[in-house]
Amino acid sequence: MIAELRFYTITPGHTPALFDQFAGTSLRLFAKHGITAYGPWLRRLTKGEQLVYMLEFEDEEDKARRWSAFREDPEWQKVVAAGEGQVPHVAGSEIVELSR
Repeated sequence: MIAELRFYTITPGHTPALFDQFAGTSLRLFAKHGITAYGPWLRRLTKGEQLVYMLEFEDEEDKARRWSAFREDPEWQKVVAAGEGQVPHVAGSEIVELSR
């Protein structure tokens, strides 16, 4: 089993929009593509906030296949296209991969 613990540093003022996008689109598309997701959680930092969540995959092949399907999904492509030229909701990210 592989888990990805993901931390997305939120652009100031974009917390509601990022959480809405995550709850309204990302979680549904994760489920559609068989990605087990936990979260999201809000992490308050000294300067700023992060959206935190965790994903589970069976192994590296499963992870690659499911992420590819997610990124190629027409609905996700629309989300990406809609954000082009806009101030992004995410200012930075960190992914911690865990395995057992």
